[in-house]
Amino acid sequence: MSMFIEFSYPLDLVNAIHDEGIQAPQVIKRSRMDEGKPHNTSYFEMYAHTGTHIDTPWHFNNIGKKIHEFRIEDFVFQNVVLLQIKKDAWQEIQQEELALHEENIKRCDALLLHTGFGNAFRASQPDVYQNGIPGMTVDAAKYLASYPNIRCIGVDFSSVENLQKNRALGYPVHHALLDREEPMILLEDANLAVLPQKPIHRIYLFPLRIQDIEASPVTAVAEYL
Repeated sequence: MSMFIEFSYPLDLVNAIHDEGIQAPQVIKRSRMDEGKPHNTSYFEMYAHTGTHIDTPWHFNNIGKKIHEFRIEDFVFQNVVLLQIKKDAWQEIQQEELALHEENIKRCDALLLHTGFGNAFRASQPDVYQNGIPGMTVDAAKYLASYPNIRCIGVDFSSVENLQKNRALGYPVHHALLDREEPMILLEDANLAVLPQKPIHRIYLFPLRIQDIEASPVTAVAEYL
């Protein structure tokens, strides 16, 4: 019998992690039974990159795929590799560290990079979590982008690159990964600490299928046999 483990974070309306200037997610009431209405109904408003989410190529590539242009099976991955590469705040993942795992990288369709950064800082020091993102170097991103078999890269921090450092540079890591010919999705702000160190059978990253959008929160699920 399969075992399923969720490795996305619940959407926290009070303590949402987001960049400065971005509105936190909100539930807006439309009707409530305790106010005499016949049902409870709500609106929900949030930034598309809130919490555990995926980026699609259209995020940084104006001719890249949007969420609704992927097939539903494109969000299922059967050759998953989970790498442990420990990093502290501001410490980027290097190409040389990834190359040590070349044989595994060659065979995977989803590569999950567990640095321990999320578990160390997300709940206890959200400012460090948002501003001290390890990310990866541009060379590391180009190295991973050179493997057409990789359809997804997942990280346990909120962006594949440090936004404080790379915003002024034009987001070179995102471009290295999302501008290539073969479409890739990026899973960011994933709770990789909950995944055991044993072979993953599949992961499922189903987004909200919204038309004309570049990203979506997902419920990320790993299946183990």
